[in-house]
Amino acid sequence: MNLEKKKWFESASWHTIYLTSLFIITAIILYFALPQEGRFPYEFQKGRPWMHTALIAPYTFAIAKSDATINEERDSLLKSLTPYYLYLDSVDKQQIADLSSKIDEITLKENTEILYSRIVKNKVLTIFEKIYNSGILEQAPGNYPSLNGKSELLIVKKNLAEKVPTGQLYSLKTAYSEANTKLEQLRKSDPDYNKIIEKLHAEDYLAVNLAYDPDKTDGEEQKILDNLTTTYGVIQEGERIVSQGDVISPQTYLIIESLKSTYEKSRGDFSKYYLIIVGKMIFISMLLLTLFLFIYNIRRKLLRSKRDVTFTLLMMVLMIFFCRIIVLSNNISVYIVPFTALALIIRTFLDARLAIFVNTITALIVGFMVPNGYEFVLLSISAGSIAVISQNNLQRRDQLILTSLIIFFVYAFTYIGISLIQEASFASIDWTIIKWFLINAALTLITYLVVFLIEKSFGFVSDVTLIELSYSNQKILRKLAEEAPGTFQHSLQVANLAEGAILKIGGNPLLVRAGALYHDIGKLTDPQFFTENQALGFNPHDSLTFEESAKIIMEHVSRGVELAQKHKIPAQIIDFIKTHHGTTKTSYFFIESHNKNHDKTDESLFTYPGPLPETRETAVVMLADSIEAASRSLDKKDSESLKNLIDTIFQGKIEAKQLDHAPLTFKDITLLKEIFLEKLLNIYHVRIHYPQKES
Repeated sequence: MNLEKKKWFESASWHTIYLTSLFIITAIILYFALPQEGRFPYEFQKGRPWMHTALIAPYTFAIAKSDATINEERDSLLKSLTPYYLYLDSVDKQQIADLSSKIDEITLKENTEILYSRIVKNKVLTIFEKIYNSGILEQAPGNYPSLNGKSELLIVKKNLAEKVPTGQLYSLKTAYSEANTKLEQLRKSDPDYNKIIEKLHAEDYLAVNLAYDPDKTDGEEQKILDNLTTTYGVIQEGERIVSQGDVISPQTYLIIESLKSTYEKSRGDFSKYYLIIVGKMIFISMLLLTLFLFIYNIRRKLLRSKRDVTFTLLMMVLMIFFCRIIVLSNNISVYIVPFTALALIIRTFLDARLAIFVNTITALIVGFMVPNGYEFVLLSISAGSIAVISQNNLQRRDQLILTSLIIFFVYAFTYIGISLIQEASFASIDWTIIKWFLINAALTLITYLVVFLIEKSFGFVSDVTLIELSYSNQKILRKLAEEAPGTFQHSLQVANLAEGAILKIGGNPLLVRAGALYHDIGKLTDPQFFTENQALGFNPHDSLTFEESAKIIMEHVSRGVELAQKHKIPAQIIDFIKTHHGTTKTSYFFIESHNKNHDKTDESLFTYPGPLPETRETAVVMLADSIEAASRSLDKKDSESLKNLIDTIFQGKIEAKQLDHAPLTFKDITLLKEIFLEKLLNIYHVRIHYPQKES
């Protein structure tokens, strides 16, 4: 059952269902990403001419204040709010009573005259009563949010509110200091007072007697906010708002923005909402259909990979949602979004033409939700296209820095060009927008980090990773050079042959080089069983049967795959290991067995398991591998013998149907033959014989 399920999930039917579902899900997600209300049919910018016919108010509407204005007025009104604090008279009554009792207790112990003690008592109590009447907070007034920046507060005593300057209030610390100072002055004024005062501790009789009253304060705040108006007035139906060619002043801009808001909200009425739904569905469906038809007709190979299609649509959706979030923030320009990163990422992992097309489709969708959509689309398509063209391959960090600078200049100069067409004046250009282009270009540098994360998440391989894999100092390649030097040299020669060939016919030279360097790492298991690593006069195959020898030779493919997986080599490189022999035979041992046993030879025991190469890169490495290995056995390495060898190997691969799944044309095969011959002639070029100097 599990096997049947696996086969079904790998079938063409499931592939079609998956891709269809993916496009439908993408359409649904994009539907919700677009604004849910109708779209105002005019493009406009503050300080620029009105490019449309005269705008007449279609109905009466209010001129709404901007959020910034409303917030400014709100803050100004709230600054005038005086907070309410409750006077806790029970606190000071209790503390004064305790202080009075303490003085009486001291008087009794000291046998002080009653009249004398009453005088001292009254003076001491007066000091504490004055402090309590002023009001005591736990901390200084400036430490309380409700009093921060306030010069007054309202103290409620017995349902009556009295305005008191905040500078008059005491904190516990200042109240202690004030009480101790006054008591010290009293003690010094009459030494006889000392008998009572020295036994008093001011901090024992001082406590907080003011408490913030949030209910009364919030009530006053609400009254203030209720008086805050959110509009300037109204525009009557039929009133002219702006004429064609008029420069949009700040006041006119505010009126048009109010009309736009009212217009888009009115389109959300149920009676019209279903038409908006239909329109959005048609708009999104047509753009996604356009993308699908482009992929189907121009990049059909992409449709064979669920991962590649999923990745492309996911990147597009994420960029659209990111732009939507920025648009909803209102305070940040949409040009801060590193929009070109989408094109650069798709270019890095998939294809340049696909990157430009996806960038264009995405810009059209985002243009529907941002202010000045036409300008946004023009700038985004221009910057994205040039970024893809300039970033041929992401191989070094400095390339991305250069691309970021190019993106900035494309944005800036395209914007200036559009502005000059509209304004015909440098003075009228909004130069502040340049800063957003600069931030945009700087944020594009995160592409390098995103590329790394995508590699780990989706299993792609970037050019940077391929360069790193091709370093001969990589652990597995270093081990190959030390333990199987003949195989390592063979792999280097194959890499040189294949890289030169793929550059001519088109393909990824970095992928080819890395694949060629790793294609024979399976020989590390038993390097002595392979001719290029054998010492003169010793061949371990002499003691084995032909079948045993063939098995060891063929196992270098499966062992190479295991070794690559162990060292976390990417799947794209492992494909070269799997396919470099295709389903060919171990010719030497098969022929020897056939000559000895004739029809009793089991061909399956001498046949590699495959699979066949399915890309240009893997096919080229297969051919380069066979040609390089065979050329070593030639006694005479001249142009004719090498040409015959190349023709024979190509013919053999074609007849054995090893290239049936590879996208190679007859023109490609002709070019490959020429390139391989040229490369081999350079490799085996005979040096000039230098004459001996006669004595």
